[in-house]
Amino acid sequence: MEHTHSAFRYLTVDAYHSAIPFYEKNGFRQLTQKEADEHTRLMFFDMMEISSK
Repeated sequence: MEHTHSAFRYLTVDAYHSAIPFYEKNGFRQLTQKEADEHTRLMFFDMMEISSK
């Protein structure tokens, strides 16, 4: 039996600046430029993108 529901929609991370290319390569997007921090950037991944592939 295949399950198609999850308990959450978005996965968020506080990515270190050096790790941003890794997260972007894996489909994460920056939340806003306004959330810029000296050491990290808030990023998210929409889990619905997995089910649409």
